[in-house]
Parts: sequence; structure tokens; C-alpha cells
Amino acid sequence: MFRELLRSSDRPVIGTFVKIPALEVAEIVGEAGFDFVVIDTEHALLSVRDVYSLLVVYSRIGVAPLVRITDHGYGDAQRYLDAGAAGVLVPHVSNAGQAAAAMRQYLFPPEGTRGMGYASRAGLWGRLPGGPAEYVRAGQEDVARIAMIEEKESVDDLAGILAAPGVDAVFIGPGDLSLSMGEPTGSPAVHDAVTKCIATAVEAGVPVGTLVQGEEQIRLRAEQGCRFLLVGNDTGMFGAAARQITSTARSALAAPTLDEED
Repeated sequence: MFRELLRSSDRPVIGTFVKIPALEVAEIVGEAGFDFVVIDTEHALLSVRDVYSLLVVYSRIGVAPLVRITDHGYGDAQRYLDAGAAGVLVPHVSNAGQAAAAMRQYLFPPEGTRGMGYASRAGLWGRLPGGPAEYVRAGQEDVARIAMIEEKESVDDLAGILAAPGVDAVFIGPGDLSLSMGEPTGSPAVHDAVTKCIATAVEAGVPVGTLVQGEEQIRLRAEQGCRFLLVGNDTGMFGAAARQITSTARSALAAPTLDEED
């Protein structure tokens, strides 16, 4: 599970966003060596059944599957957790009050309001060793509840968000943060805001992650204290590979043949 990875790894764990529901793609991405994936229901047209299938494939491969949910609601997130998700990323958590209210839904009573689903996959269809008590324990202690910091307001109230009950980790989203700040993506102001958030989370002892591009940025965020890093997404990887193959083929056809050189 994802939380165990964070506890046991001596380096930041590496993941990627997943947007394609094809199981063949899931197997290819899953065998590439990622520690975890984030199944993206916020920005991809994935059904609950799509998410369920991806959760099964990735968990069987040994890649911890998280789900980025669409909002602060309860319904689909409950089903993802009962389907075996290693955790949920909750988008646009703007302040401590929102963080506490959202995470409460993904905790069992008395800390929260999550319902009992022991007969689900997360409970091994009602046959989990340890019974319902183990299902509840795992839901409280093993599931990762991750607040996404994507707005200027959330940067300003980050200390409160980090202290909110049920927040196990935070993810800094530089793309939406740049929109909220009115700054171009990759601007010094956004870079500094992400750096500030990482430092605040590290000081509070809360695992923090962000999106990174390139070796230099990966090393920098790791040195700053990030415990998990996201690199790209499956659509981008396959698109880049397709463009590279096409470019290579066109370059080969444009090169002079041996006959032409003679």
C-alpha cells in the first residue's frame, strides 16, 4: 500500500497519472517500474467500472493504485476505497475547514462517517483474515487521504490543512496553482510557492509530493524533502513514443539512399 511505501522507502517513491482505461496499457505502465499510479477521474473520462478494473490490474502487479477523485463528495470515493484503492487524492482543498470536512468522509466512525463495506473487494468479499475489525483498521491506517494544494488560498492556509484530522499527505499541484496565482506555468513565483509548501509540510512531518519534469527538478524536489513524485501521465508517454517513432521513420525516408550517394 502507498502509506507503507512512504514509511519504508529510503527515497521518494515515483508515480504517474493514469488516464487510459485499457487494461493492456495498464499492464505496460504497471510493468515499467513505477511505485504507484494515480488513476485520474478528475481529468479523464473514466467510469467507476473503468476505475475498478484498473485498481485490480495495478494492485495485482504490485503497483499501489491511488485515485484522484472529482470533488469533495463521498459516493464514488467510497466505492473506490471498497474496490481496493490505496488512497484518494482530493482536489482543490482550499483551507483547513474543507480538509477536515472532506477527510471525515473517508474515515470510519467515530473519527468519520465512512460506511461499512466489508463484503467488498477491500474486505476480500467478506473473508478478510481478522474480519470486519481488520477491514476497519486497514481503512483507517493503510488508506492514504491526500489533500491537493492547488490554490493560493490553500498555500496561505497550508499549516491548517496539514493539521486537519485525516490528512495523511499533501500533493502540490503546480498547474492549477499557477492559474490561481495568475502566473504562467513554471514561473519563479509558482516555483517559490511550491518550494514554500514543501518546506512547511516537511517541518510539520506530513509527507508531501508534487509533479516534476526533468532530472534537475526531480533531484531538487527530492532534496527539498518530497516523499513522492509524479512524472507525466500515460497519454503523454504514449504520445511522445508515437511522435518519436514517426520522426525516426520520416528521417530515415528523407536520408539519401546508398544508390543516391553513389
